[in-house]
Amino acid sequence: MDTTKALRVFVEVARRGTFAAAAQPLGISTSSLSRLIGELETWLGTALFRRTTRSLTLTDAGRQFLQRSAALVDATDALQRDALALSDDPSGLLTVSGSSYLMRKRIAPLLPGFIGTNPHVRLNLLLRDEPVDVVGEGIDIAIRIGELEDSALIARKCGEVALRLTASPAFLTSHGTPQTPEEVASFPCLVDTIPKHRNRWPLGNRVSVDGPVTANDGEIVREMTLAGLGLSLLPDMFVEEDLAEGRLVSILEDDMRAGIGIYALFPAQRRMTAAARAFVDCLAEQLSKTRQRPEAC
Repeated sequence: MDTTKALRVFVEVARRGTFAAAAQPLGISTSSLSRLIGELETWLGTALFRRTTRSLTLTDAGRQFLQRSAALVDATDALQRDALALSDDPSGLLTVSGSSYLMRKRIAPLLPGFIGTNPHVRLNLLLRDEPVDVVGEGIDIAIRIGELEDSALIARKCGEVALRLTASPAFLTSHGTPQTPEEVASFPCLVDTIPKHRNRWPLGNRVSVDGPVTANDGEIVREMTLAGLGLSLLPDMFVEEDLAEGRLVSILEDDMRAGIGIYALFPAQRRMTAAARAFVDCLAEQLSKTRQRPEAC
């Protein structure tokens, strides 16, 4: 039995609560994971989990063993990170987390260039729209968009996403086009509730808006805008193709406040590896090149 691997599997299963949830980040099948847990329990001479068809819970022995196992796994990871940090050659596994839309639209186009320049780095991309525990889940870099909450994480601003006030041509034909930020408040507006500005749009001195649809999903707001239900304020990555092809029209661009920041976050207590530094440098270099094709980092 590979004891180190078995301990890592045990800690991951205990933290995530199911074999299936632990198998994906570990990159092994659930059957192999179950076999390793069984070998570890045989080696220890005690059961670590209570298994039913509906749940998986730690035994008393499992709870006691988890604390020491997690400390060993974390110490092993720290030794590896420290060794990699001493090297100037970016290498090893780099786990990067971010929201699915941001990762697909802004980060994915940069990856071929990054891998081409850093062939010894392996990327593990976790696309999550919900918050993640960067420290607890062993994530090296979390990519965030928008205002940041107070955190023990170190943040580096890598770029911005511009905001676009848009409407469909049919909507503007029937309702007219607002000529000033203040006029926007009198139009039906579609509100994305994810950004902290929500219905207080950063136009002029800020404008309070209302309308027929609010949603915590920018893609739904985009669809409602295309359907002609109102004006919307969205990051440009949602609407850039619609603007280019004439399905939507941009309004009051000169009255828009600054865009939304894109940040790379990483734990303060970890020494940053050469791979992590190279990746963040790549983001900062390429994301600052608005509307340009990504290049090799």
